[in-house]
Parts: sequence; structure tokens; C-alpha cells
Amino acid sequence: MFIRMKIQRLNMDNTWFIEFADLRILIDPWLFGQEIDFFSWFNTQWHRTPPVQLAEVPDFDLVLITQKYPDHFHQETLKKLQPKFVIGPQSIENQLNKILPDSKIISFNKGIHDINQKGMHIHHLPSARKIDPIYDALVLENGEQSIFLASHGFTSIDQWYNELKEFPPIHVMMSPFDHYKLPFFLGGTVAPGIEGLRKLAKSLNPKHVIATHDEDKHAKGLVSKFAKITKSPAYDKLQTYPELKNRILPFTNYKAIEI
Repeated sequence: MFIRMKIQRLNMDNTWFIEFADLRILIDPWLFGQEIDFFSWFNTQWHRTPPVQLAEVPDFDLVLITQKYPDHFHQETLKKLQPKFVIGPQSIENQLNKILPDSKIISFNKGIHDINQKGMHIHHLPSARKIDPIYDALVLENGEQSIFLASHGFTSIDQWYNELKEFPPIHVMMSPFDHYKLPFFLGGTVAPGIEGLRKLAKSLNPKHVIATHDEDKHAKGLVSKFAKITKSPAYDKLQTYPELKNRILPFTNYKAIEI
């Protein structure tokens, strides 16, 4: 049975609210302040477009954190929200327990992990990138349809091809459109860009495609001096790609959309 989803952007980067079946999920909440990677001189970023206010965040059942970095795992926002239930990478489990001592914490690890909440299964698909696993993906499915979420892109589609075929059809695929590259000593390619997205869409055949984690943020520090960002082609150009044609949902504001 097809079940409609409600999706709402809460910042112009990677914070989303998704209502899927009976589960309300808040993804990567970063709603105020800066994100600092290690040291302010190394990398400091902040939103160019203000996110929604904390008071405007919809009621949610759980927070899902996709990556260990502070633009995904923003501790100050989490302290304000005080979620009752958080799912995130094993690498931040100790930090989550420290800042949210009264919350239930479930972590996913290197193996494929199936977390079942209210009939919703959240599967973790680790990538081949071991040291800095930014290309891990998550699949949210209820037995009828799926959401594929790769907040930095996913480069292990061949590795997981057979397993992905076992999931219900991909209703929504969320992944960056922009190409973001750093020198190898700072992490290399952080998001594979439109060609990586096209390969992913061709393999997954999603009904809808949503760009995420492409905000043009304010930035200062060492990382911003070395970063090379290639923006996605314009919407009209994207429509010429068969695997993306008539599939892209443009979320240009904070209005919720039902699909």
C-alpha cells in the first residue's frame, strides 16, 4: 500500500523533517550558531540563509544523525531540542550520552544495521571508505517504499547493488548535487557532484530526487581556502539527463511538501 510522505526543509543545508507512515524524523538538526571542525582556524561555517526557528520545529519522534561532523551532529542544537530518542553513528555514541543523558541512544556501526521503529526500518550501508566514512548511506523503508539518504553522496553502489535490490522501491533519493573537493590531505572529494548523482539515480531508479547538503554557507579557515566547489548545473540542464528528468523536487524554501 502506498503511503504519502511529508518532507520539510528546516535549513538550506542538511536539516530535514520527514513524516513517513507513523514515524516523524528530524534529520541532522543544525538550527543556529556555527559549526567548527576541530578548531576555528581549521574550518568554521555558518548559515547564509537563516534556518527555521527552534520554536517552529515540528513535533518529532526521533533524531537521525547521518555523520559525525558538526554540520550534521550539532551539539548546541541538540541540547536545545532535548530529543527523547537519537539514532546516529557509533563514533558519536559517547558524546551523545554525555550531552543527552536522559535520551535513548541507538548507534549504527560498520556492519549493515537494521533499526526498527514503529514498523520503519532504518538500514545503515557503510561505504568502502574506512578512515573517514562520509559516503555511508541510510535507507528508511516500511516494507512498501524507501527513502535513500546519502548526505555526502554514495560511491559504493556496486558493492551494495544486490542488497539494494531487496529493498522496496526508492520513492525519494536525497543526495548532494554539487561537487566539493579538497586536497587529499584534507579528505579529498567530500561530495562527488552531479556525475556521482547521475550514476546513483540510474542504479536506484528513484521516483523523486532531492538535493541536500549544498548550501552556500559562510566559511572561514584553512578548509575554505583549499575547497573547490563546482555547483550543479541549472534545473533546465538537469532535465536533459534521462535519469533525472521529471524527478527533481526543488526545495527552495521551508514549506512542507507531501509526495
